[in-house]
Amino acid sequence: MSKLELLSPAGSIDAIYQAVHGGADSVYMGGANFGARAFAANFTYEQMKTAIYFCHLYNVKVYITVNTLIYEDEIEQFISHVKKIYELGADALIIQDIGMMETARQTFPDIEIHASTQMHNHNDASLDFVQSLGACRAVLAREMSLEQIGGLTSTIEKEVFVHGALCICYSGQCLMSALTENRSGNRGRCAQSCRMKYALIDCAGSELKNAYLLSPKDLGLLEDVQKLIDAGVTCFKIEGRMKSPEYVGLVTKMYASLIRGERLDGKDYDNLTKLFNRGFTKGHLLGGAELMSTSRPNHKGVPLGHVLSCDKYRIKIALTDDLHQGDGVKFERTDTGFICNKIYKNGRLVSSAQNGDVVELDNKAETKKGDSVVKTSDVQLIKALADFEKKKVGVTAKLVARKGEAMSLTLSDGKNTSSVLGETVVQSKTKPAGNLSENIGKLGDTPYELDDISISRDEDIFIAKSALNALRREATDKLTRLRTALPSRRTLTYAPPKTPHMTQTTPQVHVLVRNEAQLDAIRDLPIGDIYVGDTSMYDKYPNTRLKTSRLAKNTPPMSDMRLLVTDTGGLHTYHRNNDFVLDYHLNALNSRTLGIFASLGAKRIAISPESSDTQITDMMRAYEAQNGHSPMLEALIYGRYELMAMQHCIISDSLGLPKSCGSCKTEQYYLQDIKKNRYPIVTDSKCNNYILASRCENADISKLFSLGVRDFRIELFDEDVSQSRAVVSRFIAQLSF
Repeated sequence: MSKLELLSPAGSIDAIYQAVHGGADSVYMGGANFGARAFAANFTYEQMKTAIYFCHLYNVKVYITVNTLIYEDEIEQFISHVKKIYELGADALIIQDIGMMETARQTFPDIEIHASTQMHNHNDASLDFVQSLGACRAVLAREMSLEQIGGLTSTIEKEVFVHGALCICYSGQCLMSALTENRSGNRGRCAQSCRMKYALIDCAGSELKNAYLLSPKDLGLLEDVQKLIDAGVTCFKIEGRMKSPEYVGLVTKMYASLIRGERLDGKDYDNLTKLFNRGFTKGHLLGGAELMSTSRPNHKGVPLGHVLSCDKYRIKIALTDDLHQGDGVKFERTDTGFICNKIYKNGRLVSSAQNGDVVELDNKAETKKGDSVVKTSDVQLIKALADFEKKKVGVTAKLVARKGEAMSLTLSDGKNTSSVLGETVVQSKTKPAGNLSENIGKLGDTPYELDDISISRDEDIFIAKSALNALRREATDKLTRLRTALPSRRTLTYAPPKTPHMTQTTPQVHVLVRNEAQLDAIRDLPIGDIYVGDTSMYDKYPNTRLKTSRLAKNTPPMSDMRLLVTDTGGLHTYHRNNDFVLDYHLNALNSRTLGIFASLGAKRIAISPESSDTQITDMMRAYEAQNGHSPMLEALIYGRYELMAMQHCIISDSLGLPKSCGSCKTEQYYLQDIKKNRYPIVTDSKCNNYILASRCENADISKLFSLGVRDFRIELFDEDVSQSRAVVSRFIAQLSF
């Protein structure tokens, strides 16, 4: 088995230090641009250079996130950004955008490409697809079970999240933040829509539950490290680029210890819950513990006490834990809190108080008698974790000291060898040369520690301590240069290949139906394709296309079928033997991604709802300039976009029913946000949930036509027969302009 790798997050240079000294084998970080954590501190190029130097000094690899979708007018900036990363010596790029993955592989061949979890790497076919683009590793979807992972046959390296925040929606498949808050998760600016409060509403408008229905607990698999190792997981990934350096250091240290087969002190678990926790779950990977944290979307903290009384000025608390000036406190009922700048005990200001004490705090929150209090930050813990033990690199040394020859010292770390000669020849003296081994071993101010030394010397010689010190410094400096040397790398010129010409069609309307009544209502109208999600409807009429499942755990064999393909796994499997159209979930935002899809034979490619009119125009013009013909694009003109796709069943969980309860078959349910927007919940036969947009798109065909679009899609939802026919007829009539 290949060496087990522990991959830690870093949102700052301090987090880098904590991760490396905590035992990480690799770290991942983002630059100022194109990373999926735009609100993290992130790194300037100068900081990135420092981080790479430091990590390589300790034989720790550095992966840079460039895992956002890229618009046409950003391509050159993206290439320049990656070129700088390449020249700085980073070990791998973590990429989401399909066109940019191909571009990076062809332009910068001497750096590893890792497929971000944002690429929806959820089955063998999707893994084979990203491998065909040049990725050597894929970050697996968090929804995969350990059993699924163990059954994968793809030869690509597999990286698995083991700790940290979870998204409720499949990564890379979420449009909620983008289409409701104009902050795209695929662009690193997620508004955390899943951490907001929602009500579950039935079709009569009755509220069935009101809570944080989309907010998962944090993934925590500390107790399951050996299970993961036994299943063949070789890269353990910790989430947390927006977490504190102390959090990164502690979590890294804990997993590193467990991977080495060591036991953890219970104090480590306690400290972890103090730093940050939403409660922990085994997630989809191992199942078992509850997935959701519906009562609170943020840090739970640890119990601190309860409120005895409060007035306008003070809050009196009976403590069940120690409290120090600078600690953070929160009151459970109102989820409000503050930093304790002043603590009063027996009417006097104190810097700290102990478990069992009664204290008063200045009233800066909403609370009342009986409220429970939690500690959300611990100043003493942060101070203790900031003082960590430094990692050392073991070296062996060989010293040769012969009369009449220059003294030599060789240091080796097992891979690199540093050999240096002294400036003067060794002289014959009767005075003893001193303890040479002890002097060479004085490496305290360097990253190194001496594992072993061999000395070959004449007996009657004298060596000045200053000469030994100079020799040791020169040898360690040279070894450091060897360990941190930048690799020799090529930069190639790449032009995307031309794609085959597709015959431009006359304008057509295509319709997605959800039931047979809708199908029968529109089948005789002059339309193009009819998209169906049920195989029972596929063979009814010659112009139907079967919509594949983008959450399928495998891609069942299909040949000579007309398909609407919704994910890269389906694209990889079905492009050879089927007539297919690609859905908007494949995230085509630039001409290079379009080119890859077209080269695989896509008849049409649905436009991403994350593209503006200007961005669509830029993408089409660039494609035309490259290929000499227009791309075949399809635009949604009527219908509700799918905002989220998830394995979790909101309905059964909220109602306290088993997942296969069937409630969704007899009742239509909705999520309602605090603004009273209602989002329909649609389910499939596997009880997967899909959240649809609260409003129906109703676009202007003439405007899209002016951009060069010739194919238009209608997606019906709950329209009855007459409504379905009326909607489709209305848009068909618009094609006569």
